[in-house]
Amino acid sequence: MKCRYCGGEVGLEQKYCPYCGKANDQAVQHFSDMASFRGRYADTEAEVIRRSERYARIIPRTVIIVLLLVAAAAMYIISENAYGFPELMRKKVAERNPDATMATLEGYLEEGDYVSFASYISYNGIRTYGTAFDRYKHVYWCSEYYKDTVMRMEKLFLHTDREDWIKYSASDDIRMLCQSLEYFLENYERGYNDPDTEGYDRYLDDMKTRSLQLFNVYLGIDESEIDDFLAMTDNRKAAFIEEVILDAKNES
Repeated sequence: MKCRYCGGEVGLEQKYCPYCGKANDQAVQHFSDMASFRGRYADTEAEVIRRSERYARIIPRTVIIVLLLVAAAAMYIISENAYGFPELMRKKVAERNPDATMATLEGYLEEGDYVSFASYISYNGIRTYGTAFDRYKHVYWCSEYYKDTVMRMEKLFLHTDREDWIKYSASDDIRMLCQSLEYFLENYERGYNDPDTEGYDRYLDDMKTRSLQLFNVYLGIDESEIDDFLAMTDNRKAAFIEEVILDAKNES
């Protein structure tokens, strides 16, 4: 590069010409550009370091959060299926050992323990349609409604030692009690007329007798009056049962 004043050779890093001593304008600009570049480089380097340190803090936290979310999702899935899985296993065991399962069920029926019969089938997830247990389909449904009838009758008449017993007795339990008996009688008729129930109809008869006896003992309704009672509106049935409960409570 030549000095613009004397034409002598001068380097870019030389601020003054070595021949004439004049200032080297291009060198001044060069040093200014280099200073500006070094400033920008220092700022860029500081920003890179700052972002790297921030990401170094954020990434582990993000990984931990993601892992926690995955763990929470896994726990939710496990908890949602916590009951279903054991039930499935019990169902498999019952279906793989039909003879042993039937022996247990027959034992409950022979003992007249229809509540345990219904609970055993329900607890073990035994299917009574399209399996070796088809013979129990009507007996099972009748036993479910029989069980519900017994439990609701006991709940209404054996748990009246509470301040809100009138409100309690007028709750859905009265309606459900009557519905349970209605559903039982419907399934009783359906099962009694099904040839597949042959040999088990005596259990249906026994459950029917016991169910009607409950209404006779607790409500004073005999078998000849049961149809008229069930034909009442829900409000009339509720009022009737509440009156019986009141009388029983006053006598006690």
